[in-house]
Amino acid sequence: MTGAWRPLPRRERDLPGPERRLPRPEQRFSRSEQRLPRSERCLPHPERHPPGPGRSVGAPQEYVPGLSTRTGQALLAQWHRVAGPTWAALCRRRLAAVPLTAVSVVLVIAFHALALTDAGERFVWSLAGVRADVPPWLVLLRLPLSLFARAPGLPWWGALAQVIVIFGAAECVLGTVRTATVSLTVTAAATFFARFLLALGPGHPLAVPPAEATLADTGPSAAVVGLLICTGWACRVPVLVVGTALAFSLECVLTSTLSSRAHLGGIAAALLCAAVVCRPQVRTAPLSPVASPEG
Repeated sequence: MTGAWRPLPRRERDLPGPERRLPRPEQRFSRSEQRLPRSERCLPHPERHPPGPGRSVGAPQEYVPGLSTRTGQALLAQWHRVAGPTWAALCRRRLAAVPLTAVSVVLVIAFHALALTDAGERFVWSLAGVRADVPPWLVLLRLPLSLFARAPGLPWWGALAQVIVIFGAAECVLGTVRTATVSLTVTAAATFFARFLLALGPGHPLAVPPAEATLADTGPSAAVVGLLICTGWACRVPVLVVGTALAFSLECVLTSTLSSRAHLGGIAAALLCAAVVCRPQVRTAPLSPVASPEG
């Protein structure tokens, strides 16, 4: 018997000798190898397919991801920079990690419930009403509660969702004190910038219609802008910082409402707060021990 001995299939082992089928020499090779000349069938694989220029024999090919893959990986990594500390703080401290967010949720729901009646709406306005004709000293007194009053163009459940998500993530990353500081500072900057826009007159590119002066300037939208920028700055997420600034700037270009134009002042104040208050933590490498001189 010529050729290398190969075991028979199990179904043919018990057959008598004459009925057993021995594999022919051509069956020892795959179909792709049978197409090769007989002199090259037993050669190693790299010799049958010599490497091209720049490739070494036996070296594995490196996988180079495409542009969309690299972009998705970068966005996912930046998302984890924000979601990681938030989830860790919530798992470790539960509601104790977000006391400001919990109080804000209660205030939003309470102000909405009160505003459903005429007497309750007048009470909410006396506590949190801000408008262009309100004196500045009274605006400063009502400013903290104006974040949780109903905004003219935003439903109450939209304000509630913004408070739960944005305030909660910012409080886990920045802390309660810095979250409150950024919210009040950015809201005050947006409110007084809106007064400045009303004083420009109708001929200015940033001017707003005079009818906007009679609308209430309440709601958490300005604070949300500031918290998004400061959270992205503290977590080293430039996509969040640049995306927030571009999105609200585009809103200012497409619409001429007072709230959208006032967000420009809030963006400037948020960038200032991020540079001063919300600086990212510097990670220092551990110092290597200094070897003492011998002798």
